[in-house]
Amino acid sequence: MLTSNKQPSKTPRPRVPRPATLIIALIVAVGAMFFAKKCSHSAESPFTSSLPAKSGGDTLDIAIEISPLSYSLAGDTVCGLDYDILREMASIHRRPVKFHPFAPMDYAVRGLDEGNFDLLVSSLPSTAALKNRFALTDQVYLDREILVQQRDAAKKITEAHALAGDTVWIAAGSPLAGRIRNLAAEIGDTIHIIQNHPYTSEHLVMLVAAGEIPRAVVNEGLALSMAATDTRLDVTTPVSFTQFQTWALRKDNTALRDTINGWLKSFQATDRYNKLTQRYLSAD
Repeated sequence: MLTSNKQPSKTPRPRVPRPATLIIALIVAVGAMFFAKKCSHSAESPFTSSLPAKSGGDTLDIAIEISPLSYSLAGDTVCGLDYDILREMASIHRRPVKFHPFAPMDYAVRGLDEGNFDLLVSSLPSTAALKNRFALTDQVYLDREILVQQRDAAKKITEAHALAGDTVWIAAGSPLAGRIRNLAAEIGDTIHIIQNHPYTSEHLVMLVAAGEIPRAVVNEGLALSMAATDTRLDVTTPVSFTQFQTWALRKDNTALRDTINGWLKSFQATDRYNKLTQRYLSAD
């Protein structure tokens, strides 16, 4: 059964329209523009912003980020690498699941902590900090962080160390903040981080393309997918090494984590897994 129900004091603010209007427009545009050709099945219920009641029984409640790489709506279809992997594994193991699309990360984390969700699916690299906070699954696929900027930017950054003293935008609540701080420590200089609630990674990429903000850091899979359809974007500068991408559960939910790890190990040995990662993680 499948359903989908600080800013630094001297850093300039991005020129952005009113949040409520822009969020609606961006969510629709993201799904329609970037992943329509990769979707193959119907959406069964719309996104809701309120925490849902637990489904009960053996149904898995999954908070999944609204993102071209994780969960994307295009008309009456829904797709995404994480969504497709989970949907197919649940079907194989006859486990009912209910998807709860979200945008702000704090919504999903709160729902996970309070028991509304069993699993949090987002761009989560397997880091020591996240392992201390959550029970993380084994790697789902490989990804890394990429700097997104305009191809014709007046100040073009071609290597991560050139961010010294500069500013990057990341999604509100994103674990990528840890990587940026580590990079700043490596180069011995400050990198200012702006997290504009409630914008997610794909919203920030679209703002970069439109010239509203100069640069953002997002996962490579997302960056390549969006750059493939927007020639204004440059996504050639990595800011991290390749990392394992994982899913998160409550720290005490190790039994479910072990079950999902078993599903992943079996599914990743199939040709279907290889086809899905090729479809979503390639630049085409």
